[in-house]
Amino acid sequence: MDTDNLIKAIELAFDRVERSGTSLRQFVLTDKFGMSREISADEWAQAGRNRADTKWQDIPDSEIEECDCQLAHMQAKEFLYYLPAYMRYSVKHYKSPIWETDIIGSTVDSLYPSSKDSDLKSYTISQLSLLNGAQKLVIVQFLNFVESMAEDVQRPYATVALERFWNHHVGT
Repeated sequence: MDTDNLIKAIELAFDRVERSGTSLRQFVLTDKFGMSREISADEWAQAGRNRADTKWQDIPDSEIEECDCQLAHMQAKEFLYYLPAYMRYSVKHYKSPIWETDIIGSTVDSLYPSSKDSDLKSYTISQLSLLNGAQKLVIVQFLNFVESMAEDVQRPYATVALERFWNHHVGT
């Protein structure tokens, strides 16, 4: 599948997903300081202001680049909202070398439940729990795209995700 058609498929499958109440910048705060210090109410409110998105399709590439990949920190509802923006970004930038961005690799990694850590596996499966059949199918299309088109270093992770999880869970 070419980039334009895959982006259209992502947009169609994830159209009308409810907006997350937590902004990407708020996830960055949690990632940076959540365990080391308390985040003030003012910091939290400031990180939530000036959002460009009323729907996930509004999230600019520049915000994804600024915030990096925060998918690992999200619960199912937020994951469902932000995942298509990260997949769309990955498809648009699949030729970018890993030293410029590893958002593609991080996005793929977020789609594969761990086979070594049962707690992490359960957490990832819970993040995926709100996906419907059309969304699961487009994730498989995305992983197939990464497997065949992305940088060599990113391809094996998409292959593992497909072989060990997605090829057995589509349609469930």
